[in-house]
Amino acid sequence: MAAGYDVAVCAACGFVYADTDATQADYDRFYAEHSKYEDAKTGTGGVDNPLDWKRQQETARQIADVLGDAKLSVLDVGCANGGLLKALKDLGYENLCGIDPSPACVENTRRIGVEARRGSLFQPFKKNAYDCVILSHTLEHVRDAQGALDWITERLRPGGMVYLETPDAARYVDFIYAPLQDFNVEHINHFSLLCLRNLMEARGFTFVNGGSKDLIVGGDMRYPAVFGVWKRVEGAPAAALKKDGLLRQRIEDYIDRSKKMMSEIDAQIAGLISRNPSIIVWGTGQLAMKLLAETSLARADIAAFVDNNPINHGKVLRGKPILPPDELRKWNVPILIATLLHHRSIAEQIRNMGCANEIYCPLGEM
Repeated sequence: MAAGYDVAVCAACGFVYADTDATQADYDRFYAEHSKYEDAKTGTGGVDNPLDWKRQQETARQIADVLGDAKLSVLDVGCANGGLLKALKDLGYENLCGIDPSPACVENTRRIGVEARRGSLFQPFKKNAYDCVILSHTLEHVRDAQGALDWITERLRPGGMVYLETPDAARYVDFIYAPLQDFNVEHINHFSLLCLRNLMEARGFTFVNGGSKDLIVGGDMRYPAVFGVWKRVEGAPAAALKKDGLLRQRIEDYIDRSKKMMSEIDAQIAGLISRNPSIIVWGTGQLAMKLLAETSLARADIAAFVDNNPINHGKVLRGKPILPPDELRKWNVPILIATLLHHRSIAEQIRNMGCANEIYCPLGEM
């Protein structure tokens, strides 16, 4: 994947997006080979994480309230570990199918009793076969949004519904837990509800309902989302684009607040590495990557990286191995937890392992 990109805003409609050189094929390959979602315990979109499972159940009820008839057929694109489909099945829906580029996610979905196939948007699949197509926290990952809509339309039966849910870019600034957490390799489209409506209604889809919600991601942490349901109506006219005049300013406010947070983090890391000749970094996610590029962590003597996700074990980052947590016991050096979303649970995990290492968080809060 590209090492970086410009964040751009459309002068006509106000939509914000990553102007990346990566192609759709690059993204398809990335999710097939490096999906962080495929481990059922550390990934999202399944049934193993209680908070995430509750989210899937709430979304399933929203969709069922619109669809009504449990005999209708449903396709979940980017189904991850099948949690949303399982929640729909528990509500009585049987004609369900999920597709995902990750073979492990497909297997995890089948394991909980739901049909799933390996695939993604833009690849061949049954046409005119579904009464509802779901993209829940999928469309923000897609390089070619217009092409995605073409693909969705071809899979829908006449009169079919589309359920879309994405992060709410207009409210990023209200939910900052880590600097620029929403600008990363994976999230390349930044939607407001108006931007979602523009995408769908310019193609003649009729808006049924939608709105915003806050997702619980752990403890007192919330994450903003927007959602909507649209109906495919044959012959419906395309709606004219409406400009979102607020989104750009909200994104600029988000960037300003993130910069201030990054400066505070840099000061903490600089002090840590001045006192310790060598450290271990726990985490290889988006914040860790940003810290390696933007802060004093770039000049630290990092002995190794540690990560909970098995997909990363045995790989190398900045010339250093990525280890499973059990191998921490071999190292008597301080640990920097390179996440602000799960740092407390990771610190507890380290202590429960009996490790005597000093533990640090980028903002010094444990």
